[in-house]
Amino acid sequence: MSVTKRILAVVWIFQLPFITLPAQERLISISSYRINPSTETGKRLKTNFTDTLELPFMDDFSTTMPYPDSFLWSDRLAYINNDFGYQSPTFGVATLDMMDSDGMIYDFAETEPFRADYLTSRPLNLFYPQDTTVYLSFYWQPQGLGDAPEPDDSLILEFYAPDSKQWIHVWSIPGTPLSDFHLQMIPITDSRFLQKGFRFRFSNRASLAPSFEPSLKVNADHWHLDYIYLNRNRNYRDTIMNEVSLTDSPGSLLLTYTAMPWQHFREVGINGVKTIFPIHLRNLSVQRYFFQPTFQIEDLSGTTEGFGQRLDADEIKAFETLNYDGTFNYGFTSDAPDSALFKITLNLNLTEPDWLPYNDSLSVYQVFTNYYAYDDGTPEAGYGLTGEGTKNGRVALRFQNYQPGDSLIAIRYFFNRSFEDANRKYFIAAIWSDFEGQPGDLIYAQQGAVSDNKLGLNEFLTIKLDTARKVPAVYYIGWIQTTSDFLNAGFDRNHNQKDKLFFSIGNTWQSSNFDGCVMIRPVFANKSKKSGINNLALKPEDLLQVKIYPNPVRDKIHFRFDDKTASATLTVINQQGSIIYQKERIPREVSVHTWTPGIYFIHIRSHTGASQFSRMIVLHE
Repeated sequence: MSVTKRILAVVWIFQLPFITLPAQERLISISSYRINPSTETGKRLKTNFTDTLELPFMDDFSTTMPYPDSFLWSDRLAYINNDFGYQSPTFGVATLDMMDSDGMIYDFAETEPFRADYLTSRPLNLFYPQDTTVYLSFYWQPQGLGDAPEPDDSLILEFYAPDSKQWIHVWSIPGTPLSDFHLQMIPITDSRFLQKGFRFRFSNRASLAPSFEPSLKVNADHWHLDYIYLNRNRNYRDTIMNEVSLTDSPGSLLLTYTAMPWQHFREVGINGVKTIFPIHLRNLSVQRYFFQPTFQIEDLSGTTEGFGQRLDADEIKAFETLNYDGTFNYGFTSDAPDSALFKITLNLNLTEPDWLPYNDSLSVYQVFTNYYAYDDGTPEAGYGLTGEGTKNGRVALRFQNYQPGDSLIAIRYFFNRSFEDANRKYFIAAIWSDFEGQPGDLIYAQQGAVSDNKLGLNEFLTIKLDTARKVPAVYYIGWIQTTSDFLNAGFDRNHNQKDKLFFSIGNTWQSSNFDGCVMIRPVFANKSKKSGINNLALKPEDLLQVKIYPNPVRDKIHFRFDDKTASATLTVINQQGSIIYQKERIPREVSVHTWTPGIYFIHIRSHTGASQFSRMIVLHE
């Protein structure tokens, strides 16, 4: 334990009987990740798996999320994401903290530093006797958008000596607050390592945040890795990567929300859509690159042609970071009946190839279903009220209803998993009217709601209203606390809706002090109550004849198809627009026992461009 932590613990121990925590709005480090264990996305750097990999070894973590590429790495403990690194060199980082592969704090976590996550390479052929040109390079960063590691915590690199079967410590760095990404060069000249079967692994020493409030014992000490490269014929000056990468996707193209009910969006149409989208890219090389981006929107649930355009050609200079806006004019039109899904793709189209083509093109899915959302479905922090006097405290998030006659039927809350589920408390789901830009009268309250994480690991908890409510054009949803415990609601730091978030401790409402958005979503009744698979009026010539059954499904989805369809790509997307399963060749069956109950979109696309779009209901009851 660091000196600072020891002093803090001593102060708390001796002053606990006399200290009363002040009531406050609080933001804490994330204490769980939203991970679906069935995720299989992205392309691999190599295509044929062997027991021992050959050089070069290269991974920028842009193609497989949330787990490391199983071809390159032998464990699944690092969290692959594009949310926690701050200004990362390329799209995607590997985050080491104190979470297991299911996104939960290790049950052996403690306030004393302990070895937590690992990122371990597959065996490599490094049998190059007396070679002095083998180098491992990587970018590293402490904290990012997470928690700063303590000085007694550290990031560690070890090499495996095949003959002695031992892991040898070769490099480490103590914890520090946030800094830019650093490039590290490690020579490999020791004959113990220049062997077939060599491996390397990163790990971190971490310590649980000390707190006498159990729900505030959270995941701490984040480290982020990017662009790991191992090869021969290098030297200590070989720090230049011939690489241009998009560093972020276009994101939601809606003006205010990240998702809207499809019927509500039709009321506002193109007036609810942005006219610009961000383009972020970085050049890690010594040369300039020319590119001419293309921007494409595909209607995956209807029969419209979608939208596509070629943007102005441009150049990015050596070592430059380029951020600018592209423009478009498209109103998301589709003949889909009660929900719609669009695939948005930004492609750089470099005129000369760089080392890794995978990060030159990024896609995101725009979902229109039955809820409004400000967040992107991934929390970077935990939010709530805590301290003496927060019993009966209130949190409210403002929404605008574009179809006031429709019925609000449920509220979805995202609660992070706290250490040992300490935040599993009762609260009251609440709806308020608007009064001069703040929450007004309480128009609905439903008691007895519980943040029960048994419903699914780090998924939205749906509170179905006892009675459907017609809400006004401007309204607020949130919660009223029944205890002073910290509820640890998910908080999206990448989408700032600070002006719409309010809290009350006492009789008056106050604006939130934190940039970002608490993850709460209002759910409306669809005009059509369709269920099961629906081909959504696809053109006959574009429809693949794949039978998908049963529906609803509880155990396994089965696919029946002819030989010409066997090479089709299968993609499964959840209601948040995230790919949770993908295979380049459609399988005969897929297990769903780890999937959270709900509606999933199934997209099958052949190499000829023919496609089939369906919906599947997953139940586990």
